[in-house]
Amino acid sequence: MTKRPGAAERPGAAEFPGATRAASRVVRRACLVALAVGGFLLPWCVLLAVTLPATARAQHWSLAWAGLDAAEAVAALATAVLLRRGSSRAGLTAAAAVALLLTDAWFDICTSAPGLDRMLAAGEAIFVELPLAGAGMWLAVTVTRKDR
Repeated sequence: MTKRPGAAERPGAAEFPGATRAASRVVRRACLVALAVGGFLLPWCVLLAVTLPATARAQHWSLAWAGLDAAEAVAALATAVLLRRGSSRAGLTAAAAVALLLTDAWFDICTSAPGLDRMLAAGEAIFVELPLAGAGMWLAVTVTRKDR
């Protein structure tokens, strides 16, 4: 397997063959931004973990949960519409649905009361949200690969 000339000098070029110089610059910058954000957020998470209070009162609790579930529904319906049309963009909405399902499972468990509530939240995560997220990830990868 041979590399294109100049591919080593342009990070990201190997992943996007045929990309213009301008597109390669955008990819490099996006990579640097992603690294900077990730590098900032890791220590930020540690700081939050040690400084935030154990409990908090939320003013719009029901709106937050209804909004999260509505976003999951929109992502699932958009995925269905795009699949019906044969669009590979269904992979994008499926990936968004995966992120929302994982977020829902995480916050269901983390915000549930100890005992039966937490057991129910864990059961919902294990038997509903995580399997749906796995199926959505499989779908996102499969539909995206089909486009190549």
